[in-house]
Amino acid sequence: MRTEPLSDALGAQLLDLDIKSECDAEERAELRRLFCQYHLLLVRGQELDKDDQTRFVGYFGPVHLRADGKIETYVSNIAAEGAVGTGQSELLWHQDGTYGARPGIATSLWAQEVSPDAVPTLFANAMRVLEVLPPDLRARIDQLHAINGKDADVERTQVRFRDDGSRKVIRYEQPIVYDTPHSGQKTILVSEFMTSHVVELPPDEGETLLQDLYSRIYADDNVYVHHWQRNDLIIWDNLALHHRRPADMGVAARRLRRQSLDGWYTGSGVVDWPETVVAYAATK
Repeated sequence: MRTEPLSDALGAQLLDLDIKSECDAEERAELRRLFCQYHLLLVRGQELDKDDQTRFVGYFGPVHLRADGKIETYVSNIAAEGAVGTGQSELLWHQDGTYGARPGIATSLWAQEVSPDAVPTLFANAMRVLEVLPPDLRARIDQLHAINGKDADVERTQVRFRDDGSRKVIRYEQPIVYDTPHSGQKTILVSEFMTSHVVELPPDEGETLLQDLYSRIYADDNVYVHHWQRNDLIIWDNLALHHRRPADMGVAARRLRRQSLDGWYTGSGVVDWPETVVAYAATK
């Protein structure tokens, strides 16, 4: 299976995958290997439908089934035939679901309709940063935990979450250095949007540490900017990569169909990892 890297930091385009044809077991295993290597895979330049996306996502693990019986949501500023939609504002850097016990393993977006000037999606490689941290900093964060969360009633995607006791929130304490359930690799599980504070440190000291980590994760040379084209299909490692929407969607058409996983397939079975069930008021 031929690939072309999308950036030095992360991502690869699949050059010869026929999205309309069913992959055999060997090809599916190779897709999962490439996913763990590049953390983001792109299929571009093919005419797709909903079944193509669902089949492709299903090569990696069981497709997430929502409580309402749907297997998708929409990240959209235009009508999506009555499907569940999401917010349209700027969205700060984050990983989906870190406010719960089981953050999502992978997320897929298919660009059903996009204008040439539609807002891009940005990705940053937290796993890559962890691998090159100075030994003293790595040893320090190995022992620490953070509170990740979101507002329970109104999600302000352009405002950082703070667990200050003043409102109803959804929160979870996570280790900063996180063992991923699907690849055995470690990543950094604090983010600009969803992390409130470091549990074991005084507020000022914890904030200084978080800002140090953010400066490394969100550095320009660690970020890939994806400019959407119609029928782009991507799937990315939600635990390895942080992502963001850098501006309000505005009026330029941008309708993306979103799917995610409730586990991960291996050569001998499945890693059972159902996403923490919380309604998404806003996403990508």
